[in-house]
Amino acid sequence: MVQLIMFARDHKKRPLLPALLILAGLLALTAGCGVFADYARDNNLHVGSLGLKDFISPVRLRVGVLTFRDEVGLGTPEAGPNLAGLVSDKFAENGDIVVVPPEEVLSAARARGWNGDPLTPELAMELGRELDLNVVMDGAISQIEEQSVRRGWRRIARFFTSRQQYVDTVLTLVAYDSATGLVISARAGESSYRVGKNDTDPFAPESRQALSQETIEESLDLAIEDTYYRTLDGLAYTPFKAMVVDVSGGTATIRYGLDVGLKRGQKFVSLSHWETLTSSIDIQYNVPGAAKARLTVLEVGPRSAELEITEGSLSRGDFIQSWND
Repeated sequence: MVQLIMFARDHKKRPLLPALLILAGLLALTAGCGVFADYARDNNLHVGSLGLKDFISPVRLRVGVLTFRDEVGLGTPEAGPNLAGLVSDKFAENGDIVVVPPEEVLSAARARGWNGDPLTPELAMELGRELDLNVVMDGAISQIEEQSVRRGWRRIARFFTSRQQYVDTVLTLVAYDSATGLVISARAGESSYRVGKNDTDPFAPESRQALSQETIEESLDLAIEDTYYRTLDGLAYTPFKAMVVDVSGGTATIRYGLDVGLKRGQKFVSLSHWETLTSSIDIQYNVPGAAKARLTVLEVGPRSAELEITEGSLSRGDFIQSWND
């Protein structure tokens, strides 16, 4: 770094100076201190992998996205299922996540009487057990509207600037831990898609106009990406959990295997329940206690694995989770 700066000082008039200064800046930003990465994370900037957290789960999480609720009246019954498909496709791009087709999630939910209401913790747990999901997501289209406004510096220079056309979109997405029914993440993804300039009377009141299909799609794409990055914060800290479907002769069986990247020798534990805390808004949190059982993966199949119970005891229906000693 010092050599680059000294070289730049000695060659002030050379055309290489701007490139060298940029290179020096990039070296500083990507140094071990991680200042820029922290800034990107704190401000929700999406620059490649910067700002993204590493997943604590050693294997991939199985995720299901339920049909989105249309709270803005788009007027088409396909809006909710289509949006669930687009969100599922976005999460499927992540190598730490396995996404179950949204059609399967919808079919299982309808079989349990789901009629489009917000997902409940009880239903999230039922869907998780049937479809072997670690996480169940429930979303809604909360806002889509077009506005002709001045934003930022244009508000100050309103006599010299034109208003701009924007399509503002808000998506909400709640992710549930299917083992406990507790909320992992509840985030709103936003987008403000600028359509173009609106040359009207600068003294006229700010107006709203009808939406076009093209602007809706562009704005939704941006909101989906924002929702995805915001939700990853919660998923990254979610341990992999699996329900024990059989216990026999000192071994336990789970319905996860090569599909999520399980390997022989990986460690799991079953944690005891210590206490339940209730927040000021009546949300309950289970605080785990000491491990009541420890396990090691013995054999792995395409969709199942057998684990040796090395310590403690388990029963069918217990949950175990990944663990690093």
